[in-house]
Amino acid sequence: MFYSAIHGALASRPLCSVGAIATVLLLSVPALADDADSLDTIIVTGTKSGFGEKSGIPLDRMPQSVQVLDADDIIERGARSIEDALRAVPSATVARSRIGGFGGNTLRIRGFAAQQIRNGMFQRFYDGTDPSALSNVARIEVLKGPSAVLYGQSGVGGIVSIITKQPTEEFGGYVALTGGSFDQKQATIDVGGRITDTLGIRLTGEIERSGSFTDFLDVDRENLALTLAWQPSERVSTHLVAEYLHRKTLNNPGLPTVGTIISNGVATVDRSTFLGEPDYSLQENHAPLVQFWADVAMGGSWTLTPRLQYSEWNNKGRSTTLLPPSQDDPTLIPRVGRNAGENDKFYLAQLDLAGTAQSFGIEHRLLFGVEYNHDQVPFRMSATVPCGIGPIDALDPAYGCGAPTGNFGFVSEAVLDGFSFYAQDQIALTPAWDVLAGIRHSVSDNHNYFNGSPSGYAELSNTSWQLGTTFALGSGLSLFGGYNTGYDLGAVTGLRSTDGSAFQPETSDQAEAGLRLSRDTVQASLSAFRMRRNDIGVPDPDNLGFQIQEGQFRVQGVEFEGEWSPMPGWWLQGGYAYLDANVTRSTDPAIDGARLAETPKHSATAATRLSLGPVELRAAANYVGARKMVNGGTVTLPDYVTADLGAGTEFGPIRLDATLTNIFDETYYYSDNLSRYSLGTEDRVLPGEPRTFSLRVAYRFGGDRS
Repeated sequence: MFYSAIHGALASRPLCSVGAIATVLLLSVPALADDADSLDTIIVTGTKSGFGEKSGIPLDRMPQSVQVLDADDIIERGARSIEDALRAVPSATVARSRIGGFGGNTLRIRGFAAQQIRNGMFQRFYDGTDPSALSNVARIEVLKGPSAVLYGQSGVGGIVSIITKQPTEEFGGYVALTGGSFDQKQATIDVGGRITDTLGIRLTGEIERSGSFTDFLDVDRENLALTLAWQPSERVSTHLVAEYLHRKTLNNPGLPTVGTIISNGVATVDRSTFLGEPDYSLQENHAPLVQFWADVAMGGSWTLTPRLQYSEWNNKGRSTTLLPPSQDDPTLIPRVGRNAGENDKFYLAQLDLAGTAQSFGIEHRLLFGVEYNHDQVPFRMSATVPCGIGPIDALDPAYGCGAPTGNFGFVSEAVLDGFSFYAQDQIALTPAWDVLAGIRHSVSDNHNYFNGSPSGYAELSNTSWQLGTTFALGSGLSLFGGYNTGYDLGAVTGLRSTDGSAFQPETSDQAEAGLRLSRDTVQASLSAFRMRRNDIGVPDPDNLGFQIQEGQFRVQGVEFEGEWSPMPGWWLQGGYAYLDANVTRSTDPAIDGARLAETPKHSATAATRLSLGPVELRAAANYVGARKMVNGGTVTLPDYVTADLGAGTEFGPIRLDATLTNIFDETYYYSDNLSRYSLGTEDRVLPGEPRTFSLRVAYRFGGDRS
């Protein structure tokens, strides 16, 4: 009864409800602080962000595989996007370059889609706005496997947790200029510190005006972030993060598979070729994000943490899609055009209560939480394509628009209201042995509209849980393992059975066991796992055009990753992943047992840094094995190896970083797979970056920039 009343009120008035929640939480902060004055004094410092801090579990005691990259790692690797940075994760596969469009949609970990969170809060589409926006990233934590208990619906493959920069104790900062191949031009700023004893500020941002290795395709983008950290009393610390991303480029249709991966019998299509229309194509995204959270000491060990988030994702796209060539003329590629756009809005409110309790001499670190989200996702397809796009010769492209053409125009909108309760208990059975247990129950009301009229409604629910353990063996060695589950609403939205009933969320699960080593000079982990994506909508063999929820994909394998400093000034990092990824259940006999898309059986990464006096030398290499373009497809993308070199030095306040990526100019391709669910096409591919040089010059001033 209590839940129904709350959920009904929230669902019926989402904007007012989020505002009401915000008001109540904000007003409660000083009241809670005043009520706690008679309790023991606690100094609240730091932030409640990321899955490590949010869960209350130290990363080296997580019962799942975890890998961490910090801001210096990103710079020293010469990474130009989140995807570039994640090449250090051996089981991560990226199916798109930074100029390819929606970068966030194709990132996979252990064969399945990964979901980004930001400061511990679930993101919707924000990750696809500008994957190059790194100026406000302090740390990237990669949690491998589904993790629905704390984060709700999420990528099956894992969580990519972006931790943003916070104000520092001393005032200071840096400005940086980056230039390089393909007319790269980028400026970055990072400045901040304490304004008063209780208030800190940090401003970060960057602007880029660069070309690319693809003809006609420039990258214009800006991002800006303002962070405030305010500690009005010893018991209360608050944080506000406001970010804005904007990216404008041409929509890149990629290259035809016939002529790149498959011979066309004439010549290979140059990887710099642009097969869209330079005067028509457009891909422009912009997105604001505002986050607020507070940590309120309630006395003893208990902390109350409200969180609020508002974000948008606005997209304008004029795209060209490549179709397969005819057998009579394999270099002439048919094309179609599209005009589409979105203006999405997302609201999130959470309230967590965390603390410790004793039971029969056993310590419990407890976390209880409640979450509400409201999503509005409208999508528009224009009824007219103003640029009539005809076939194009891939070896000798000639550009130009024909007469406007008609298109199937429509407006659709999905409105989702979700409500969740979750709880987690970290049980210290002995000083060396921890057990983690968690559960989450989620319900969602999903309304769909088509051209203004209701087209579907579904009540969706899911209960996810986790059970894991870690056991310290001594000398930095520990065992870890567990079983955890997840769910996904988007994968089955719009699918219908023959009786018209909506499908329930897809589910996922992972069983994992591993060994972790954590010492001053060595950090490493070795794990074996089995991960499944369940309840997938597949074609109903008895009713054409309908689906049944009986599909399943499975990935099982072994992953190793680690870093080692054998002596001061020398650092080594490496990893290897073996992934056996297959369709294990389907109504289509042709793909039953087939390999999953963009999931190599073997992949490996290695990197090293060596300090020689004031100069640091760097090298890295990545191996990606052969993989299918789509699930059960006929086309295989060949394996490839890329190698990078770099160097860095400092002269007083000046820091120089030079990077040469893909030094052997390896030609390789990604599948042009627009969907994280591998429902793409084998008709087109995207080329990887050729050999590229960049030089970054930074001037530091003031205090330490952590």
